[in-house]
Amino acid sequence: MPTSHKAWLIIRERGCPKREVILSPDRQWTIGRQLDCSILLKDAYVSRVHAVINAFLCKGQPLYFISDYHSRNGTLVNGVPIQHSTLLHHEDVICVGTTLIVFYYPDMFKEIAADACRKLSKRSTGSLPWIG
Repeated sequence: MPTSHKAWLIIRERGCPKREVILSPDRQWTIGRQLDCSILLKDAYVSRVHAVINAFLCKGQPLYFISDYHSRNGTLVNGVPIQHSTLLHHEDVICVGTTLIVFYYPDMFKEIAADACRKLSKRSTGSLPWIG
């Protein structure tokens, strides 16, 4: 487990070794089979650009949201298909195709009070709670 990074993904793709991707709060990650995706998967059930993870600031702390990118097979978070941009929580399980991706963010909400961002939902949200 990384000690110097706040958030990361563990990717478990069938037929491939387990991978870790460190998430920095200053970029966007595309997930898919297309060669220019930041998280490239070989899974035949994954669309060319399947999903996108974005980081937004809330009281100075990065929060990570995932959106399905109009994929054919959809994106699930904890077994629930997502319809809108969805806030990721520590140990959420993302399913794209047959690939499982676990989101780790053990310090989430330790820098800000959870009630400071009341609009955040475990499922999904239509509004972005960043303060900028």
